[in-house]
Amino acid sequence: MSDHDEIRNLFAAYAHLYDDGLIEEWGKLFKHGAYTFMGKKFSGTEEILKWIVPTSIRKGVKHINFNIAIHVKGDNATAKSDFVTVARDAAGILKVDNPESVWGRYDDVLKRIDGKWWFIDRVVTLDNDEAAIRAWNWNRKNAEVYLARKPDLYDE
Repeated sequence: MSDHDEIRNLFAAYAHLYDDGLIEEWGKLFKHGAYTFMGKKFSGTEEILKWIVPTSIRKGVKHINFNIAIHVKGDNATAKSDFVTVARDAAGILKVDNPESVWGRYDDVLKRIDGKWWFIDRVVTLDNDEAAIRAWNWNRKNAEVYLARKPDLYDE
């Protein structure tokens, strides 16, 4: 498999793990790196999970990643890609026009460590900060409400 394909698979794992509600596994993608969201940088799996777990509604969104440009030089790479994160409405239906849906760009620094590509730095730049703030507040509020309930809000 080419380096580009392996990196695209890393990006797919990022989306699939988060979207499937496997937040702890998602956080492990950053064991060698950092994640910056709305100007706040979180480093390493533990710090990222401490931030994201209380604010996440498992299976609450779907990430769509596109316009992926990857540049590889040996065991190092950079990438830029665009994304849309589609949120579920109150009935659990994914809707692009949901006010909690956000879009923007990922700027990534990646490194191959022990034969596997890892995020070293992922910076999220949003095109719609107001929607992101609404989504953030909505997710925090709902996370508090659903914290005592089963971990997957949308499973029957």
